[in-house]
Amino acid sequence: MLAKQTNYTNLRQNLASILDEAIADRSVIVVTRQGKEDVAILAADELNNILETLHLFRSPANAQKLIAAMERADAIENEPESRSESLAELCQELGIDERPRVAVRRKGTRES
Repeated sequence: MLAKQTNYTNLRQNLASILDEAIADRSVIVVTRQGKEDVAILAADELNNILETLHLFRSPANAQKLIAAMERADAIENEPESRSESLAELCQELGIDERPRVAVRRKGTRES
């Protein structure tokens, strides 16, 4: 996520729309001020998500478990999708008749 940037004067003139943009785009907006430290604006739930992630990764053991879980999830996501086919479609693809073949013995005949 790249931060957008605005200056203090523009922020004052467009405060409502800039706040709406931070929420709608889930973006961080850095406000620059002359001679003073910059300030960042972001949606409160985004900040909470960042703080929660930092808390979860604070323990090295927990961080390793989370990374392994994310790697497993990525591997599953990147697997080719399996397509469900009906029996008729599978039989057609294989060039076989989908009706089961049952051997019928008539009286008085022998099986070979």
